[in-house]
Amino acid sequence: MADGSDLRFLFQPRQVAVIGASRTPGKIGHAVVRNLKAGGFAGAIYPVNPAGGEVEGVPCLRSVADLPEPADCAITVVPAAQTVEAVRACAEKGVRAAVVGAGGFAEAGTPEGRQRQAELLAIARASGMRLLGPNTNGIYNRSAKLSLGYNAAHGYAMPPGPVSVIAHSGAVFGGVALTLMSFGVGLSKFVPVGNEADIDMLDVLDYCIEDADTRVIGLVIEALSDGPRLRELAERAAGRGKPIVALKIGRSQVGVSAALAHSSRLAGAARAYDALFDACAIASVRSVEALAAGCALLAQRSPGACDSDRRVICVTTSGAGGAVLADFAAERGIALAGSPVGEWEGDAGATIARLPARGKIRSPIDLGVLDDWSILSKIYAALEADGLDGPTVAYVHIAPTPDMDEKLVSELAARRQRSPAPIVAVAPGGLGDLEQAYRAHGIALFRDTALCFDSLACHFATCRTGPAMWARSHAVSPAASKAVARLRALADGRTMLSEVESAEILRMIGVPLVESRSADTLAQARAGAAELGYPLVLKALAGGVAHKNAAGFVITAIGGIAELERAHVQLLSRAKGHELGALTLVLQPMVSAKWELLVGISRQAQLGHFVIFGLGGVDAELLDEVVLVPIDLDVAAMRQQIARHRIGSRLAGTFNRSHQCVLDGIMTVVAGLQQLAWAGGDIVDSIDLNPIIVTKDHELVAVDALIVFQRAPESP
Repeated sequence: MADGSDLRFLFQPRQVAVIGASRTPGKIGHAVVRNLKAGGFAGAIYPVNPAGGEVEGVPCLRSVADLPEPADCAITVVPAAQTVEAVRACAEKGVRAAVVGAGGFAEAGTPEGRQRQAELLAIARASGMRLLGPNTNGIYNRSAKLSLGYNAAHGYAMPPGPVSVIAHSGAVFGGVALTLMSFGVGLSKFVPVGNEADIDMLDVLDYCIEDADTRVIGLVIEALSDGPRLRELAERAAGRGKPIVALKIGRSQVGVSAALAHSSRLAGAARAYDALFDACAIASVRSVEALAAGCALLAQRSPGACDSDRRVICVTTSGAGGAVLADFAAERGIALAGSPVGEWEGDAGATIARLPARGKIRSPIDLGVLDDWSILSKIYAALEADGLDGPTVAYVHIAPTPDMDEKLVSELAARRQRSPAPIVAVAPGGLGDLEQAYRAHGIALFRDTALCFDSLACHFATCRTGPAMWARSHAVSPAASKAVARLRALADGRTMLSEVESAEILRMIGVPLVESRSADTLAQARAGAAELGYPLVLKALAGGVAHKNAAGFVITAIGGIAELERAHVQLLSRAKGHELGALTLVLQPMVSAKWELLVGISRQAQLGHFVIFGLGGVDAELLDEVVLVPIDLDVAAMRQQIARHRIGSRLAGTFNRSHQCVLDGIMTVVAGLQQLAWAGGDIVDSIDLNPIIVTKDHELVAVDALIVFQRAPESP
């Protein structure tokens, strides 16, 4: 793990060696030297090629051993088969950092590739040399005039800027750079980390947080190595006033269907990343264009912008444009100024109603109804008097006269002087020469409406009104410790616990579970039914069967002894069809439901545990109505997140006969699961309480439970 200081040789080298430099234009080894020179690198450049000669007028050394001094940084652009020895030679010469450009290492998925990468790491660790890659196309640091790589973008003439992007894919360099420049924003750094044999994305993020030339950070993520560390770095970045925008690539659910628990199937890596980003106030986007545009908007954000009102004022030069803005805002959960039906309210509404116009001035503000577009200044004044100083989105086109264009630009520019909140304009197809007038006043101009709102969403996502309330400690309750001790004793090397065993554990942490009776014989089933009363549910529990409904192992609405006997015969017959061993029957009272919920825990590789909440029952995965929150959030913060969900909002306003809020009851369950996860560490892979029934009296009772192990835990 880097502390930042040992990466200075990578980002601010005094000398650079190019291992595999080529005299032939068009070859990668030639491009690296050409880009270094064209980028204005002021330090020493040492091309290395056994054939000698010159590259771009710089004499070639025949070997790394011939370096006149240990270079701060070297880049290897030789084939994978030669790379290990090239890196070894650099280490022996005392090179402090190396960028490995070749592919053919662990990403190839072959034993040979993995072995090569392991050798690279061993060399780096033994020598103290830092290693970026392998499988990276080089790095870019504008402030050091270091364009060290062979991507076409390494040859671009780019202005300096405040945005640094760290990526698992070097191929996005050009798209990021060109999009930023289209918004008039320059790039500080672009760092493709490749296979992360040594230096990983979070190491570079750590560096950029402390870097004086970086004000906004973009991340292009395939997978992270350490979710908790991301959280710590995000908190530090927020403290430095450096917003982060993340693009998670590879969002498909491939492999998730193999999970035993509904919670893990529904969670998935993409949702877990989104939940972590949300809790960390990291903006999440879906495209390279949105990443760059979002970073560009944040780079131009004025101090104090996050203190402005969050309601967006929409201005449009056509009624249709206003409808488009309202639709896009609604899709992204962005609140518009004005009432839900577009009326201006309060003192602002009264003032606006008195202004001269050819029709009613509503939200969005249609300039077509104004006698004079300069009236917009009076509308803004009225809104500002009522505290509406938030962002503006203007849907614009070239007006019938240049005077009208000038008035609109002038009014928007004046608003920007009075409020730090961003002002953005959407102009499908562009505005020609008029675009420069908008940009000159710091108004970001978009030609794509979706991209505009995606970028504006980045502003809101990174403008948290208060930091996420992470739990202050992981101290676990005696009940949770006792439950985990019992869990370990029951495990016995299995992948999961039965429903009865899971219920036993979960009752210990306060989860309200339905009363149950086990039965090995029909006589025991009759006795259990007599104790519980009818109607009943009869279940068959068998080792290895996680989803009893899917296997036909649940029979409901048993109304009497005769139906019980028939159900008993049916389950025994179905069990024989599955060729299972020992079978246990469980009886439970039939519980009428107003809602069926899923509450559980899912562990996502490298990111940690997440609480999952949503609609449950046999169709939980089909309904796919869930919300995830990181397990380390404070319970009050989790409640806020869950209450934003459609079902959570309903539960927050629902009370039982004892005047207890149903959502508070859910949060008691969540708090118990959090304690169990903390006490069990990585033992617990997932927990399903599916369904937890909200009865017609608004009481809570779980009627099924499943605990799955991440690995077979050792007995104490």
